[in-house]
Amino acid sequence: MVRIINGPLPEARRWTQSRLLRAVKAYVGDGFLPAEVLARAGRRETDDRLPAIVAGIKGADPDITLQAICTRLEAMRERTPHGRTRWQPSSVKMLLERAERLGLMPYESSQNQM
Repeated sequence: MVRIINGPLPEARRWTQSRLLRAVKAYVGDGFLPAEVLARAGRRETDDRLPAIVAGIKGADPDITLQAICTRLEAMRERTPHGRTRWQPSSVKMLLERAERLGLMPYESSQNQM
């Protein structure tokens, strides 16, 4: 949050996290801001780009193995969810299951090669 607020400000006018929190608490106390701004943020929306790519590979070749999908993702230079360059079949399986939950592929096709 501090990065977003400090983005357009010159170096001399940047906020620290503790100073910003004190200011927000004061604004809430004075009624200028609702108390919800101090509540914990919800979970981030997950990116569905990788599940969509894996579902597309599986949809184009339903008989493809998890290891073959790994090889194809490495050839495409796609990074794993943790930023690595080497893919593991367990990561691909997890993405196929997520793609299924997101409705990107039918249930049966994601279970064939697992």
